[in-house]
Amino acid sequence: MMFRFHRHNLRVLVRRPCRPSTRPFSSSSPTPVCPSCAAPLPTTLPACPKCFHIERPTQNKKYDYYELLETPKSPNPFIVDESRLKNNFRRMQRYVHPDLWASQGEVKTQAAHDLSGLVNEAYSTLLQPLSRIHYILSQHNLNAAETDQLNDPHLITEVIEIREALDDASSESEVEGIKNDVAGRISTTVKNIERAVHLENWEEAHREAVRLKYLRGIEAAAEHWTNAPSSAGAH
Repeated sequence: MMFRFHRHNLRVLVRRPCRPSTRPFSSSSPTPVCPSCAAPLPTTLPACPKCFHIERPTQNKKYDYYELLETPKSPNPFIVDESRLKNNFRRMQRYVHPDLWASQGEVKTQAAHDLSGLVNEAYSTLLQPLSRIHYILSQHNLNAAETDQLNDPHLITEVIEIREALDDASSESEVEGIKNDVAGRISTTVKNIERAVHLENWEEAHREAVRLKYLRGIEAAAEHWTNAPSSAGAH
């Protein structure tokens, strides 16, 4: 196929040379560019390795952690490729690590520090199932961290029974049995959350998130019992 260029098109190209963009950085752009030198940016972060332009995170802005770490939400935001997430995290940290910007002055070093902290927060949030589902629920105006009190009679009974079994345990073999039981319950709960998110059943997702939180607490108590049996009852 042959493409023809008309003279008036060529004149337009000549009259409009490439200039550095003056618009603020937007991570929602398909291909973000540096607002200083107009070079394509290697990540969603406003940090340019070509001209060393860098911007601090926008104050009070709610960043989308999935978008920030280039992690797809579709078809289910609760299902995360942890290997891909880790690779993206490491790749982004290479461009905003404060040591890389130390020679660029205090202001840019601080900007790098702030961006690095934002990336760390996004990564730690999406990496763990409990913090991930809390984040997903918060995006649907459900603050699970503040409303995750035990008000389900079945869940209350479940938690009390497991904790009593842990308190009454007198050997490591008993504790190991409790650990295995809790691990199975956690696995089932995570699958329930996955299904609820897929169906956009946020009430069910929230209920299972509460269960996951308390099961994780029991799991931690069981681990502590192994190290210091005398303090198991404190949990």
